[in-house]
Amino acid sequence: MRLASSLGAVALAILAAAQPALANGRPPGTSTINFRRSHDTDIVLGLTFGLAISHDSGATWHWMCENAVHYTGTGVYDPIYVYSEPGTIFATSFDGAVVNRQGCTFDNSTFGANVFVSTVGQGPADGALFAGLNQPADPSHSDPGDAKIYVSHDDGMTFPISASPGQLNDWWESIKSAPTDASRIYVTGFRLTGSGRTHLLFRSDNGGMTYTAMGTTGLTLTDDTTVSLVGVSPTSADTLYAKLDNIGAPNVLDEGIFKSTNGGTSWTKIIEKTTQLAFLARANGDLVVGTQGMGTSVSHDGGTVWTDVAGAPHINCLSENVAHEVWACTQNYGGGSIPSDNAGVMKSTDLATWTPVLRYQDILGPVECPMGTVQRDTCEDGILAGDLTYWCGVHNQLGVTANPTCCAPVTDGQAVTPGCEQPNTDGGGSGGGGGCCESSASAAGGTTALLASIVVGGVLLSRRRRRD
Repeated sequence: MRLASSLGAVALAILAAAQPALANGRPPGTSTINFRRSHDTDIVLGLTFGLAISHDSGATWHWMCENAVHYTGTGVYDPIYVYSEPGTIFATSFDGAVVNRQGCTFDNSTFGANVFVSTVGQGPADGALFAGLNQPADPSHSDPGDAKIYVSHDDGMTFPISASPGQLNDWWESIKSAPTDASRIYVTGFRLTGSGRTHLLFRSDNGGMTYTAMGTTGLTLTDDTTVSLVGVSPTSADTLYAKLDNIGAPNVLDEGIFKSTNGGTSWTKIIEKTTQLAFLARANGDLVVGTQGMGTSVSHDGGTVWTDVAGAPHINCLSENVAHEVWACTQNYGGGSIPSDNAGVMKSTDLATWTPVLRYQDILGPVECPMGTVQRDTCEDGILAGDLTYWCGVHNQLGVTANPTCCAPVTDGQAVTPGCEQPNTDGGGSGGGGGCCESSASAAGGTTALLASIVVGGVLLSRRRRRD
């Protein structure tokens, strides 16, 4: 986890420049786009300030905070999400793998609490769910530890298939299966030893019952490199793609995409840039590489020739739905040398024209949940510092226009009383036609509480009183 090095400097910079508040140690941003398998109208976005969910193809969005997904807001951790065909959302978290089956709560998976799962994945061919465990041994609790790769075929209710391609304390980084062959599974990870880092690459040809080592010929590997699988060809189980970071000079951000056409026996580098890469192997055979500041490129021949894409947004993740739309994590606000795209998610069918899908300002509100859930008690109603609540901090700092829970806005560090002439019309928060009214007493002391909340919640929070 990482805290701001100077509380006063961060607070003054945010208030003076009217910049969006830092969330999870970073500016607000989108990290992943996850479509529900076979139901692309349902989408989960991984955000640096929680998650956003839509059930209408991205027309409307609601928010859940990090606490609801069992990870805190003071570090740089991004959960790995899987959205299964039955509608279950799986996520990695600080409490092990967690599962959301009914919309409001993420509960412990079948592995139990505090059994750490470093990565999860879903089989595109048959919907199988994969989990890579990284559970150290704990003799004091008679826990032998676990580093197996598990497979479920009943939406994560049980994981009867497992295998140990590595050994205890190995870290599993990524799991992918072939769209054309449900029995073909690829896994990457690493092992830290006294002499450095051992890179782990395995494949299974029998659905995860056994694994054999893949080759590393052609890969540029260092002790700082992480190998992440980023795609398997939609037409060939033997063609897969891996992203490697830190492959150039020391202390230089340098990432490359490597391709194997023989099931991981050998590899060829197809593109490299001195920045972070987002990669997508499209259903039509095209390969797309996006960056935040060095443009976007497309290859129509498997990675031999790359063409720059004019007018593309500033991209840090890519995904494609069954309608063959390319969705991208883009820059809602921008910052530094990266300009704003005025959207946190955009989509395109031809890579030439991009349409905004989500502006953070257009989030309709928190996911509505009953009392007794973390989502309601902490994300929406939780008071973290003084008279501050989590949702209203996100609401005010992101400039959210909808106000279902009567958040009092903040102007120049002071909460001000909103007008009472605008009634709630979306059914959230208060009822009746009285609108969002706050007493002048409840609007006092905004600046002091705002500064204090940076440490407590990782974001600046503003006050809100619910009228029940």
